[in-house]
Amino acid sequence: MNIMELFKNSLTYPADNWKQLLILGVLTILTTIFIVLEAVLELLGIGLNQYLSAYILSTISMIPVLVVGFIVSGYLLSVTKKTIANPEGEAPEFELVTNIIEGIKVLILEIVYYIIPLLIILLVAYFTGAFNYFYQIFTTAAATGSFDPISNTLLGAAGTSFLEVVIVGWILYLIFSILLLVARAKLAETGSLGEAINMVDVFNKIGEIGWGNFIIWLIIYAIIVYLIAAAFVVVSAFVPIIGTIIAMLVISPFVDMFAARALGLIYTE
Repeated sequence: MNIMELFKNSLTYPADNWKQLLILGVLTILTTIFIVLEAVLELLGIGLNQYLSAYILSTISMIPVLVVGFIVSGYLLSVTKKTIANPEGEAPEFELVTNIIEGIKVLILEIVYYIIPLLIILLVAYFTGAFNYFYQIFTTAAATGSFDPISNTLLGAAGTSFLEVVIVGWILYLIFSILLLVARAKLAETGSLGEAINMVDVFNKIGEIGWGNFIIWLIIYAIIVYLIAAAFVVVSAFVPIIGTIIAMLVISPFVDMFAARALGLIYTE
């Protein structure tokens, strides 16, 4: 299957499996409701000066958010898994316990892949003096009540250091996000966190796919996701309530299923 056929297949996949698409949409709406409920409970508790009660209630209300999030994440992994095993097959059914377990695995995988760039960014910030510069700026501002006494030299040095940290951070985020995509597919294929965390194997798998094909796939993949996300924003903006519900019920899960399917197809190349 060439790249264009791959994306055509991935774009028709959610519509061909509309039942699973709508279930994902309902789960997306439920997640939003629970998040709003958590915020309301927290604000209500703060307004009544019941800070401990607000914290407990908001924490409890976040439990269903996590559970639903694990179900969605685990199910999307199963879409990739079934695509790798049988590209011609239909979408998998929801299996809540299995989905939750797989969702937890995905979370662990994401933590592992993003903690490495985070540590590197912290080291860059330390060695470029970013922490020291900002400490000097804010302690001076706190002592004087104004940023005026701070020298332009210090501000310039802090700005340069901050820019270096941001540039390194974005580069690392991009690199590890790409590796994480393939690692998710590897987790879907093997079910093993150990193999998915093995970055040497992930690099080798990209080599098997072909770096040229993979980069072309990434570019088209990013463009399609961006366009669908833009449609989400437009629908939500022009029809504030009904449009938002439609966007969460159809457009958001459409993107998720498309992405999971496209990842499975490119992984099999």
